[in-house]
Amino acid sequence: MRVSVLSALFCLGLVAGAPPASSRSLLQASSDTVPPQSIVITGPPSYTTTHPTTDSTLLQLKNPSCFGKAAALLGSFCVPPTTAEQDADPENKLPRITFTVERKPGTSPMTLFLFDDEKNSWPSFWEMSMRNRSCEEMAAKVVVPEKEDGLIDSYMNIMGKFPHNWYVVVVDCQSATCPEVLAANLTFFHPNSDGSADACSGLPLPALALKEALVEGWHALSVDNILDVAGLSPFGVAVLYAAFAGMLLASLLFLLWGARADPSRRFFFWNTLFVTSISCMCYLAMATGNGILVLRRTESGGGAWRLSEDLVANPGSKEHPNPLYDAAYASAKTYPVFLARHVLQLATGPLLLLSLFLVSGVSGSTRAFMLFCGTMMTLCWFAGAVITAPSRWGFWVFGLVFSAGVLIPMVGVLPTAAARRGRPVRRLYGRLMCLQLVTGALYPWAWVLIDGAHALPSDLAVIVYVALDTLSQAVFGIMLLTHAPTPAGWSDDSGGDAQALERLNRAEDVALGAGPAAGAKT
Repeated sequence: MRVSVLSALFCLGLVAGAPPASSRSLLQASSDTVPPQSIVITGPPSYTTTHPTTDSTLLQLKNPSCFGKAAALLGSFCVPPTTAEQDADPENKLPRITFTVERKPGTSPMTLFLFDDEKNSWPSFWEMSMRNRSCEEMAAKVVVPEKEDGLIDSYMNIMGKFPHNWYVVVVDCQSATCPEVLAANLTFFHPNSDGSADACSGLPLPALALKEALVEGWHALSVDNILDVAGLSPFGVAVLYAAFAGMLLASLLFLLWGARADPSRRFFFWNTLFVTSISCMCYLAMATGNGILVLRRTESGGGAWRLSEDLVANPGSKEHPNPLYDAAYASAKTYPVFLARHVLQLATGPLLLLSLFLVSGVSGSTRAFMLFCGTMMTLCWFAGAVITAPSRWGFWVFGLVFSAGVLIPMVGVLPTAAARRGRPVRRLYGRLMCLQLVTGALYPWAWVLIDGAHALPSDLAVIVYVALDTLSQAVFGIMLLTHAPTPAGWSDDSGGDAQALERLNRAEDVALGAGPAAGAKT
């Protein structure tokens, strides 16, 4: 099975653990055990994992990448506890890691380190590495130098009472730079397990784990953590929380209005409540960093925006540092993609159109056409936002075409249908239409500046999107509900014939005291 560099190092997960202080390890020459022969091929990094037998796992690496600027992590393995019977026969029954590592010709000698997951071993290694400490200061359980022929060829038996993760690392101690590893073979013999990391992922002390989770959750509630969202400044995150609060207040307002509204008009209140409630939750998702994708622009990527690799950008914690962390990558310029907002548009767009349909009483065929165009418009711009290649502009163009399928009937067809329902409905629809036209005309150009070109600063992008959503949803809802008419029919035109329209207009004129009947009586 071939995997990429990042996924391989993250999922190598055949990790071997060795016991803590109470355990001991045996390092022996490989004169009586011949490891698999290395495959020496120059080229890009390559990782292959196979299972020659049910009790062994073979990991073959070619040109492995370096992380942390000075070390190459070749593999990690999990070794469960061993039994007294296994300890009595170390050469045949104990778990064993066999390794053959070859460096590129003409490069500095390498040194192989083996660490377990105790605090004074693997975590300490990365702390020392970041501080540029010497190899002598590394708290390795086992150190294996090169032989005269430039190979590191040996094995280690592991025994102990507790499960542990073990890490195989190669370091260039002479030049303190990334070791030039050409090829490496790691064979993990695991007679007491299936080779997976399950034995090292259990929770022997559930109460302690629960306590740690509660403490971690409490610390996460601090202001610094709440406002710490990748791709956004604290000000931008605060604006998202403000939008969440505003949509929540609007939802509560519409709920109270709906509970007291006339039953014949109540659907308008519930439909508007659905819109602001969905927006409320989506803005909460973005404010907490869960509804946002992060783009990064690095020199190695040619200056183009690419989706961020969290495994490389996250340093981890002091207790558990991330071995894949790259400080230069983490400090690269970032830009947010508001994923949850596109989900918001996909869910609330049809509901807003439904309100316009029920106000105007337009035909069912027009409704179906506008709903289709509105959904396709959102999907096109959604796809374009998450695509970093230039092809995203093609999706923007198609989205613009579909948006015309929403705006043109909104101006040319729905006003005629609304006029058939009388002047109050026509005036109400006119105000709602103007608001939706303004926001609908601004949306595609906001997409160009934010999701397309990534030209607006992230804080300004948040402000623009919050303003547009507030106008098109909360303000729209208030305008609709303060003059909500009786909803039109659900399927076809409900405007009535010309005679019914004439009677309705005459009744309105009489009510205003300006009709001919009122003048005849005076």
